[in-house]
Amino acid sequence: MEETNSMVEIKNIDPRSKTVYFDDGSSVSHITFIERFIQFWSGRVAGETLDPSSIEHFMRRTSGKNLHALMKGKKMEGILEATQDKFLTTGQKIAIATVVTLIFVAVIVFIVLKNQGMLPGF
Repeated sequence: MEETNSMVEIKNIDPRSKTVYFDDGSSVSHITFIERFIQFWSGRVAGETLDPSSIEHFMRRTSGKNLHALMKGKKMEGILEATQDKFLTTGQKIAIATVVTLIFVAVIVFIVLKNQGMLPGF
């Protein structure tokens, strides 16, 4: 897997012997392959290390619309994750508490008026 102008493709990976076989008949151990792969890509892309969080950096270079769409999607994903573990929002909790309080007050008023004899027929 030396650097040459010709392309050598992986033909097979044997998990038992942990060997990587190429289409030109050569083979290397899995550990050697990983080391050479890391060495090959080291400093190749604008001198930066590639990882999944690098996508924003590279998309920023391609198009402003792509970055805007990515950030909008990440914002919506964050909002969705934040609201998944909440059963009710603060406004919904206040509304339910208000309705329950009004019902309790109405029941208490009804009981008091009934016991005072102000509600004939009940």
